[in-house]
Amino acid sequence: MTGSRVRAAKGQGGLLRDQLLDIADQLLEAGGADALTIRAVATRAGVSPPSVYLHFASKRELVHATCLRVWSSMFAELEAVSRRIPDPVTALYETCVAYIAFGLRHPSQYRLVMDGEATEASRRNEDACFRYFREKVIACRDAGVPVTSSTETARVLCAAVHGAVSLLIHQERDVWPPDSDRYIGRAASSAVHGALLTASRTLRPSTADVTQPG
Repeated sequence: MTGSRVRAAKGQGGLLRDQLLDIADQLLEAGGADALTIRAVATRAGVSPPSVYLHFASKRELVHATCLRVWSSMFAELEAVSRRIPDPVTALYETCVAYIAFGLRHPSQYRLVMDGEATEASRRNEDACFRYFREKVIACRDAGVPVTSSTETARVLCAAVHGAVSLLIHQERDVWPPDSDRYIGRAASSAVHGALLTASRTLRPSTADVTQPG
């Protein structure tokens, strides 16, 4: 909606900033990066473009702030999931499930941060994601899982969950798997088993390995 906006009271500039980010997030979800412009945000907010520039110096800064806020919520989700599970391997699995599900719920933000041009937003989030997963791998190691290198294992794990998200968000939704929960669960299970089972030695798969009963 557009229209006149009541000027924010002194000390409430942060309120307008949050409102602008809400609008930017809506535009991003609906139309991707091309739909998110300073003018479009200003129009929906009922303010002039210079009012938006008071909070964000450029479109890139606005995009960064929008993506960073969404990604901050992701870490809260991941921690809420893993904190209530005592088994570190199961916690790692549920963390992977939550990560993949988040990426599929926010395809525009995910593409901009993880698959787009390298920016401050992408660097900060990629580093934060990697460190988060490495901490979870270290918890598995401390519980007795043989892990030669937590860094290498986290890298393999991140590659798997990132691939699970990227495979779908670059396609139209009508070709996504009909049962997204099953896809997410299988992808997360594959990521955890693959990363941890090869964390101390590289296994060369064979037909016998995958046809054993049980």
